[in-house]
Amino acid sequence: MARQTSGSGSNEQKKKIFLGRISKIFSLSTARAEKIVSIKLKSSVRINRLSPMPAEEIISTMQSIGCELDPISWCADAYFLKNGKGALVASKLFSEGHVYIQNASSLIPALVMEPQSGEKILDVCAAPGGKTAHMAAIAKGNGCHVDIWANDALRVKKLEDVLTTFHVPNVHLSAHQGQFIDREIDIKFDRILLDAQCSGEGMYNLSRSDALKHWSVERIQKMAYLQQKMLSAAWKVLKPGGVLVYSTCTFGPEENEGPISRHLKHNADAAIVKIDLDISGRMPGLKSWDGVKFNSDMEHAIRIMPSEYMEGFFVCRLRKNF
Repeated sequence: MARQTSGSGSNEQKKKIFLGRISKIFSLSTARAEKIVSIKLKSSVRINRLSPMPAEEIISTMQSIGCELDPISWCADAYFLKNGKGALVASKLFSEGHVYIQNASSLIPALVMEPQSGEKILDVCAAPGGKTAHMAAIAKGNGCHVDIWANDALRVKKLEDVLTTFHVPNVHLSAHQGQFIDREIDIKFDRILLDAQCSGEGMYNLSRSDALKHWSVERIQKMAYLQQKMLSAAWKVLKPGGVLVYSTCTFGPEENEGPISRHLKHNADAAIVKIDLDISGRMPGLKSWDGVKFNSDMEHAIRIMPSEYMEGFFVCRLRKNF
């Protein structure tokens, strides 16, 4: 099959190519594909266990200002925010770091990391800091002490501000480029989160006329090259027996199954580990794309189909066996 290109064509040409790809990825009609990528996403809220305010008081206060909460079954302390986001954003609960507002899909990577006591953890592309804060909260909730390194090449000041606001203690901050992280840090880590820079297709809303302004298959391919380099660099600072979680908020197999499958081909010590989370809208990773077959274990990665509360997302957990 010939590789797709999008060039700098009209919006209608871009839309046709984009929807064709989404249809193929999720095995949907074009009409259904357009519907799922034209949803105005709603937010979720995570109670911050690092906050000095008790969780029960946080929930009670949220309810008193009009927040309607629906517990997320697969994530402790997290709720779909059905109503009251504006009031919550304007409240001290948010400004003082007692709750973190985010899309529910972005809760998955920290859960999949499963931090354990005494471990050294690296978040390669950490800004704005929500996933770093979530990992720290999970560790505290499990009675674990972990050492976290939070890195971001572009937004380290924003990262520092968020981690301070949300009461994350003793985090080592750095501003290295992810694709060269192995040249800058001489520490080996037990767990690494690579929530990679990506084209961000999972956050697109095609009901907006400018949704595809910066989108192209060429940009996807450029991002895939960067992601492959970041994955290779991060792998070099992962301890034998360690876990690396790779995630993106995009759809393109070039940015998801592609980098992982190539990594497995060139690293005999790498293996995919199954993710056990009962999430609505979860799908397995793809077996092939554009004539390229992926590693058969890609079925153990997860894709999230967009819905009212879940943006499009991809997560894969790797273990370094030796």
